[in-house]
Amino acid sequence: MNSHSNRSGLIRLGLLSLLGLPLLAAIWLGLYAWVERSARDLIYNKNAPEQAISKLEAWSPWMLNPSKWSWLKAEGYRKLGDRSRVSRLVDEMTANGISSVQASSPLLLLESASGLPNKVKDNLGPLLKLYGDNGGEVLGALVQGFLNQGDHQSTSQALRLWNELYQDDPKASFWQGVYSTVSYDLDSALIAFKKTIELDPKNAQARQELAEVYLEKANFEEARELFEWLVKNSKESPEIITGYARCLLNLGFADQASEQLKKLPDVSKLPSPELALVCETNLEADQAQAASDQASILLNRWPDALPYLQLKARSLAKLGQTTQSEELFAKAAESQNKRPQVDQMIERIATEPANQELRRDMGEMMMKYLDPAGGIGYIQIASRTNPFDLKTQELLAGYYEKEGKQQVAENHRRTIRQIQKAILDSMDATAPPISNSIQNPQALPPLAPQNP
Repeated sequence: MNSHSNRSGLIRLGLLSLLGLPLLAAIWLGLYAWVERSARDLIYNKNAPEQAISKLEAWSPWMLNPSKWSWLKAEGYRKLGDRSRVSRLVDEMTANGISSVQASSPLLLLESASGLPNKVKDNLGPLLKLYGDNGGEVLGALVQGFLNQGDHQSTSQALRLWNELYQDDPKASFWQGVYSTVSYDLDSALIAFKKTIELDPKNAQARQELAEVYLEKANFEEARELFEWLVKNSKESPEIITGYARCLLNLGFADQASEQLKKLPDVSKLPSPELALVCETNLEADQAQAASDQASILLNRWPDALPYLQLKARSLAKLGQTTQSEELFAKAAESQNKRPQVDQMIERIATEPANQELRRDMGEMMMKYLDPAGGIGYIQIASRTNPFDLKTQELLAGYYEKEGKQQVAENHRRTIRQIQKAILDSMDATAPPISNSIQNPQALPPLAPQNP
């Protein structure tokens, strides 16, 4: 009897095990699909790549670290702009035998967005097939690359293709708005950003860009409404705070603008245009000492820049330091005298658009004396056309060092070292071998005649 009951128990246990294994497999597959689907949603739809990466890394040990998830993690780091991690994951996927297009795609898109779109352009078909419904990621990187190169024709073509392949894609209308803004077609930019918000009402970035366009068109009340929405519904970045303050300042609410700017944890680290706005706001709010301190920071970066000299001079005048104020106004007048020369160079660029050295030199003069942020824009365009010009790279590195963006500056310093190495390697390759010249005296050049 006992033997019979033991056998029956073993049989039941075996049956339960047979039924349990498929159940466990089904649960495992369900979890696998859920994690992957939610990670994709966080990366591509909710703009939360950090959360996606955390989820994938937490679940990977339970899923035997699937290679497909390595690709999704690389996509998350691509969205964060972390090139080193993307490159490492691409190398791992390539070593694991994943097809070259899929393995390298996150890196290709990252490089395209930074201004090198040719590889994405050459592999556009396979990449669109790989990304499927998220093909806008490919086209978005392509558009960014063409914009960074200043290639407006290719940008327009890529946007046209995007709209044909993915109708009513809010990302396409967003980049159409960016393209229109860069082209200074502000009315078209307004239409594009409004369409983006209509298709994606929670898109904070589109609202911020639309607010900036309204600021440019001096529609301060419309911009104010958008910035108020951003303050309530999104993370308050320095750009949002300073943009909102600019609206309030132009609407005559200097005290409210000053209150907004107090939210900034450390104004000394702000980019120069934003710091100048803080300084201007403090001047309007009769906080002359704070404005003077901020103007000093600006002049420490750009000692000859006209707008910052004027800010410091006005601050000192309000503080009653008349002599120092007049000295700075005189120095500002010297910088103002550079404007006709810059205007002449701009006129020449209109007739010589391929003259990148002229564009670079004009940008350098503008950056030094008139408008640092505006001048660096011209230098960046020259750099994209001729990335191997050492002087251009030096100007870019110097600008970012002064603005406190040390990592970006180091990237340009690294480029400079690579260019210098390439020049030296080229010189070594063309120079005749020293040993051959010694072994064959006839190969030596004739001696120059000696002076009597």
